[in-house]
Amino acid sequence: MKFAGHDVEAATERRMARMIIYARVGTTAFLLVPLTSWHRLVTPAAALTATAAAVAEAGWFAHRAWRTGTLHDPLLVWADVLVSLVVMAVGSRAALPYERNVVMTALLPFSLATSAVLGLGLGWSRHAAAAVTVLAAVWTAAIHPNITQKLLSDLLGFALWFLIAVLIGRELRGLAAQTVRAQRLAEEGQRLLAEYERRQESLRQRESAHRAIHDDLLPIVERVAGSPLLDPSTARAARRAAQRARRFITDEQTTAFADLMAEVVESAADLDLELTHVLRMRADPPPEVGRVLASAAREALNNVARHAGNPRGVHLYAVADDDGVVIVVRDRGRGFSPGPAHHGGGMSRSFAAVERHGGGYEIDSPPGGGTKVTIRWRRPTRGEEL
Repeated sequence: MKFAGHDVEAATERRMARMIIYARVGTTAFLLVPLTSWHRLVTPAAALTATAAAVAEAGWFAHRAWRTGTLHDPLLVWADVLVSLVVMAVGSRAALPYERNVVMTALLPFSLATSAVLGLGLGWSRHAAAAVTVLAAVWTAAIHPNITQKLLSDLLGFALWFLIAVLIGRELRGLAAQTVRAQRLAEEGQRLLAEYERRQESLRQRESAHRAIHDDLLPIVERVAGSPLLDPSTARAARRAAQRARRFITDEQTTAFADLMAEVVESAADLDLELTHVLRMRADPPPEVGRVLASAAREALNNVARHAGNPRGVHLYAVADDDGVVIVVRDRGRGFSPGPAHHGGGMSRSFAAVERHGGGYEIDSPPGGGTKVTIRWRRPTRGEEL
């Protein structure tokens, strides 16, 4: 099953939202305490108003936070701050000036929970720190003139609740992020393992096919191709099949130029040549250049078939890389004088095309020593192209 990282992070946000919901609803109950001494309050209506506002806001806060599942909600956070300020300002008016600490002590848990809302909702930010400062300032003004040593612990409470909430939020969110990273790494590991297993299975199947072709099929095809009883067209088809099989089991690279050279190799069967070939294709030349080079190599084989007098011991070597292309065709035939190619002949046209595309060729053919044709094309540098 595919893992969604946002699910872990969203679940963490929901847990933090529910934690603060419990704190917000629970601390609202403290506002009921002053109402139990109704007759001792100088303005009972102020206490009742503060309690009603706190209860209403706590219910709305719980509903919204539970539904959205996050404290990253500016409306939720700033509404809670505003109601907390109202509760402080209005609730403190319920008692006489020099008895306000008695009433405000009951309001303190509700107000401190707002610092926690700021810490979890906004984190460590200038706006959150400013809001905590305003809460502390309004708390001090609400208690005035009943200032005692207790005020210091109250103000410290606002700061600590905020800082602790910030740290808790960082820890929980950091843990969620680490879980997401670990799960993604595990998924990537599983994907790589599955890919490795698929490749291993593919290699096993390929090796099995290679063994079957090399040990069982190819010897039969080559024996059939060498039989003097076959008609020429069937023998050529058998040699072509044998060459394709050898190309398959040697894992020759499959690039566009490699395909062109493979066709050149297969054409040797049509020419009744017993060809040994090595193709090392690491990079492709430009398409037009590749066609010209392959045509020149094919013409070199045609020349072997026409003039060498010995169809055996023909070798084709071709390498293509980032530097260019080198093709060598060698036979063990009679050899000839490598003067200028006959005007209008196939070799003349093919090799002239190689030269037009920036390449060159060499013919080494001592009498009786066979013939070696080397075709070269160097890839131009960026400066030369410009």
